[in-house]
Amino acid sequence: LLKQESPEILQLIEDFEVKLMELKDELHPLLQMVKNGTIPQGKGSRYLQTKYHLYLNYCANISFYLVLKSKRMPVHSHPVIERLVAYRSIINDLAVIDQKLSPQVRMLLKNYYDKKENKLGKEKKFAVFLPLDVRKNKSKRTPGLANAQASADEQSEASDLDEEAALKYYKMMEEKLKLKRKRLEDKEEEEEAVLEGEDPNKKRGVTYQMIKNKGLTPKRKKIDRNPRVKHREKFRRAKIRRKGQVREVRRELQRYAGELSGIRAGVKKSRKLQ
Repeated sequence: LLKQESPEILQLIEDFEVKLMELKDELHPLLQMVKNGTIPQGKGSRYLQTKYHLYLNYCANISFYLVLKSKRMPVHSHPVIERLVAYRSIINDLAVIDQKLSPQVRMLLKNYYDKKENKLGKEKKFAVFLPLDVRKNKSKRTPGLANAQASADEQSEASDLDEEAALKYYKMMEEKLKLKRKRLEDKEEEEEAVLEGEDPNKKRGVTYQMIKNKGLTPKRKKIDRNPRVKHREKFRRAKIRRKGQVREVRRELQRYAGELSGIRAGVKKSRKLQ
């Protein structure tokens, strides 16, 4: 059912996972090197920062797409699809630069992970002199970082395969968008042709833009649109005012048992006669 309804979702989830792993294992360490000064400031550092932000935005858009799908909202005509295609095309354009920089990037990452392993080795060496509780905590953390290099290589191989599948999907989406734009252009051309072929003596119809630009009429309240409703409202308000001027005659439905709120001696409601 999921494949029939939205075949792109599985490829997007795979792409999402791959890009997050690249951010975590490759781009984040490289940006730390830029901050430390290992990689000097220049075009290379700016490229890494741009790529990092591009991947983050791409992943954010995929997550938004997944949120829409979880709420069972229609996504095919949503602007997020066009945004994902745009990001994907930019990432494809960067592939040429990535190939040129890949040997340098691998060397930098190797040095980074080698330093980490050496640091962990030293910590293991001096762990003999540490208390037993501290040694246990250290031993729990080490396996994940020690195998970081191996996992990074495996992920890079898997990411190549996932990217091929994702590329096919994005090419299909680009073709769909091109067809959509072409249809819109054809429709506009047909409308223009119809307008040109009309009788010049015939009155021209009001277009949407004319209605939108209607700016000479004064702004009126909603109540002024319908006279019957306006008079009805006037009558309602007049009845309220009348109640303050003339008291309604109230018939005695029950026997008088005194004032519920008490009688105020200072209040006079009589009228003096001159």
